[in-house]
Amino acid sequence: MKIKIKNLLIVFAFSAAGVFAQSSPTEILENSRQAIGGAKEIAKIKSLRAFADCRGPNGDYTTEIHSALGGRLIFEQVRASGQIYRGQTSGRTFWLKDEKTGAFTLADARAAFAWRAHDFQFLAMEIDRRFRDFAFAGEEPFGGVNALKLNATDELGNPASLFFDKKSRLLRGFVIQNPFDKSETIRTVFNEWRRVGNLRLPSKVTATDRKGDFVLHFREISLNKADEKTFVVPVKVAAMNELLELQKNARAAHFTRNAKMLVSTFADDFANISGGKISKPSRGASIDHLQKYFDDSTFIEWDDIAPPVIEVSDDATLGYVLVHKKVRLLSKSAGGKEETEIFAWIETYRKIKGEWKLTAVVSTKTPEND
Repeated sequence: MKIKIKNLLIVFAFSAAGVFAQSSPTEILENSRQAIGGAKEIAKIKSLRAFADCRGPNGDYTTEIHSALGGRLIFEQVRASGQIYRGQTSGRTFWLKDEKTGAFTLADARAAFAWRAHDFQFLAMEIDRRFRDFAFAGEEPFGGVNALKLNATDELGNPASLFFDKKSRLLRGFVIQNPFDKSETIRTVFNEWRRVGNLRLPSKVTATDRKGDFVLHFREISLNKADEKTFVVPVKVAAMNELLELQKNARAAHFTRNAKMLVSTFADDFANISGGKISKPSRGASIDHLQKYFDDSTFIEWDDIAPPVIEVSDDATLGYVLVHKKVRLLSKSAGGKEETEIFAWIETYRKIKGEWKLTAVVSTKTPEND
């Protein structure tokens, strides 16, 4: 009897160890890598091109992906009407290109996340780079199979869930928040996989949101054939992004009450135009004026009502920024009273000795009687 009990305990111990290993996020992710082809084969992949025929609630379209290590990606969708949507990211800079005019527009991290969420083949190979904070969440049917579920956090810091086929161990799909609407989730199912070189990669994917199902059939998947030159950030885009960074620095200067930081971007001949007047204050006068304003204010909001409109010249030496801003603060001189203003202004810039300098600001605000 003691021997039987001992044997049962041993069997139970091995069974429990198996369950623990199976439910370990590290083990689940490693099993997925092995099912794809193994870490050594995955490490050989530096770039990827994929082309899909797609069908959605609004008709047929195509999706083309060029992706590479470091978060670099070109995302292009073409509608049956010929309408083209093209977004690109270098990993840190995000932009759109109008294929008709050639004009560039800066995008944000949410747009880049949406583009990269379509990069299904690379995503499957680098799950632990796209998500973090994994936690085992049990077993759950997903996409028609029994799946192991991991809760995680995506690149934007939003909650996500990933599902792995218990039988094949491959990623079966994931559920993420819509980056533009946190009340909506997007459910993605990897329906089919096929062998590409020494790897197994997703070849049919269904993504579902409130609008319905979007089915992508990948008829072309090629490895390590993307042209590195296509990932280079255009000069104009790099310049536009530099001006965007100055906008972020200006916001930080307001919240840290750092007038010197803000004025450091002013050109020597800086001009301020507001209230029907043109002034050209000295650098010292600008610092004194702004520091008094900062010291009197506790900023609650200094936020864009709409993304800034940024334009630069073809040679990236001149530029301007259109700003629409809500400013909300507590004023010491007004007894701690909360004040709110809506501003609209244009900033003009010139590149001087390799640095962008603010040459003029023309500012307006909502009239008091509005």
